[in-house]
Amino acid sequence: MLLIVEGMDRCGKSTLVEHLRKRYFTSPNILVHHSSSPPKVDNPNSWELKHYASLFQTSQMLVDEYSYNVIFDRFHLGGAVYGAKYRNAHPNDIYELDSHFLFGYQNAALILLTDDPEAIAARDDGDSLEKSIGEYQETLSAFVEAYTMSTCLNKLHINVSGNSGFANTIPTVTKFLDGLKNGK
Repeated sequence: MLLIVEGMDRCGKSTLVEHLRKRYFTSPNILVHHSSSPPKVDNPNSWELKHYASLFQTSQMLVDEYSYNVIFDRFHLGGAVYGAKYRNAHPNDIYELDSHFLFGYQNAALILLTDDPEAIAARDDGDSLEKSIGEYQETLSAFVEAYTMSTCLNKLHINVSGNSGFANTIPTVTKFLDGLKNGK
C-alpha cells in the first residue's frame, strides 16, 4: 500500500506514521519518507514536481512489484499548500501530478489530519510558519481544499479534536485501513 498522511503541522502526522510503522504494518517491507521543505533552488516549482513524480513512480513500483508498504509523512499536498503560501508555487501543477499518479490507483490511501486552529496554536513550539489563528485557519482551509482536489480513491479526513482527541485517531485510521485490506 502507498499511504500518504497529510495535514498541518502539530496535528499528529508523525506520531500516527510511527504508530502505523511499528504496530500496524507487520511486513518487513516498509518504507517511511518524511517530506520537508524543498532545498533553496532557482526554480522550486520544477524541483518539487520532479521530486514528487520520482517518488510516486518509485513508490508505485515498490508497492506493485515488491509488495512494499510505503508511507509518506506529508507529501505532495503539503507541497501544494505550503508551496502556494510561501514559495509562489502553483498548486494546479501538484493536482495534475496527483491525478496522473493516483487517479484510479487502488493501492493508495490518503489520510488528512486537521485540527481546530486554536488547538494547533496551543501546541505550537515556535517553529510554525503560521503566527496567528487566522493564518492557522487559512492553512486548514487550504489543506481541506487540497484533500478535496486529490483524485485518490481511498481517503479519510480526521479532525483530531472533533474525533475526541488523538487517542481516538489511531483506532479510526486502523478501522479505515482494515476496510481497505478487506475490500470494504
